[in-house]
Amino acid sequence: MTGRIVLGLGGTVDHELDWDAAAFQRLVDGCGIHLAEVEDDPPSGVADERGIALAILRSMRWARGCECYVADKAQLLAFDSRFDHRVTLGGTCVRAALAMDRLGVESMVHLVSISDEVRERLPEGVAWLCSAEGDSLDPHVIVQYPRGAVVRLVDGMVVAARPNRVILVNDEPNEHMVLSRDLPAALREAPAVLVSGFNTMKSVDELRVRLAELADMLRGVPRGTPVVYEDAGFHDEAMRAVVLEVVPSLAGVHSLNEDEARHYLGRETDLADPREVVAMMEGLLEILGTPTVMVHTSRYAACIGAEAALYRDAAQAGCVMASTRFACGDRYGRAEHSAIAASPREAIGVALAGAPAVRRAGVLIAPSYEVRASTPTTIGLGDAFIGGVMAHLAAVTREGAGRPKPGPAV
Repeated sequence: MTGRIVLGLGGTVDHELDWDAAAFQRLVDGCGIHLAEVEDDPPSGVADERGIALAILRSMRWARGCECYVADKAQLLAFDSRFDHRVTLGGTCVRAALAMDRLGVESMVHLVSISDEVRERLPEGVAWLCSAEGDSLDPHVIVQYPRGAVVRLVDGMVVAARPNRVILVNDEPNEHMVLSRDLPAALREAPAVLVSGFNTMKSVDELRVRLAELADMLRGVPRGTPVVYEDAGFHDEAMRAVVLEVVPSLAGVHSLNEDEARHYLGRETDLADPREVVAMMEGLLEILGTPTVMVHTSRYAACIGAEAALYRDAAQAGCVMASTRFACGDRYGRAEHSAIAASPREAIGVALAGAPAVRRAGVLIAPSYEVRASTPTTIGLGDAFIGGVMAHLAAVTREGAGRPKPGPAV
């Protein structure tokens, strides 16, 4: 189908685990983990179940979500079997599409694998095209732990200061990210395009080929159509530098969360301090090289660059969508979305939006929303945010008002 928002480049089947404190404690007890082992940052890759346990504990310790490659797929599935789970669809492009579908916005997703689990769960409003020649199933295992979760170690304990999630992956189709020959036709009619998913690739040479193929395909995108690159947790950090070489020529905006921003900057940022936020945004604009940079956090989104005003407005739509998912999970529609949009704005975001230092620097802030939930959803919040962003950008393109300036030539 033509004329739909195109979201790429790979989807997943997810096993969302039900948090079982006793089951996780049994695993940790069997691993003999000490406090000193959880002082490092969450890893981007592990070998086995013990490594999985450490990744989750470090995520709790540092209040950071992460995505982690598990080298031994049998060990990943063994960990999965310790918990009850719910089968859902994932990947940034698919979760963004599902978020938009709940509000009646149609899209097309590009997939690199397909199975009955995907066919049965994609709604009519989400069209799909796929590069795979046959069916396959490589579930991503997602651990979502609550605020206040306590895990005993050999010589102490770890307490989760906030809810978060850890994504555990061994997914060969997404490692190769083969592009469908039908993608160019969809791109030619798209009112907005999302590029994501390169974080799972393993081969530098193969990644360079995929980026060149995508660049060629994007030449067919209508002039003025926004192309958004959404960052992610890379399984192999060598791939990040390769992607960064090319993204400024592919996309008009580089979107990322605060954890990814910290990686590029090599330092922590006080996300409530106006001067530090300005330094973060100015630093990212220089490092990333795209005309516009957008950072989304739990309290606000910040934009800087050539089209900051356009993307600030899109980010506000993204904040509504992410806040709605946080409060309602998958159980929402227009009514719930509208209720969140009418709720008070997050105080720190509002303060930053009006801070003189922030405004002078040309950093535009979209505050998030004050929402409370007894069982908040932390899975897919960034994806829901991007869904709101893409829906807004497509509407702007279709209306012909406030059209973004063309990005760099591909």
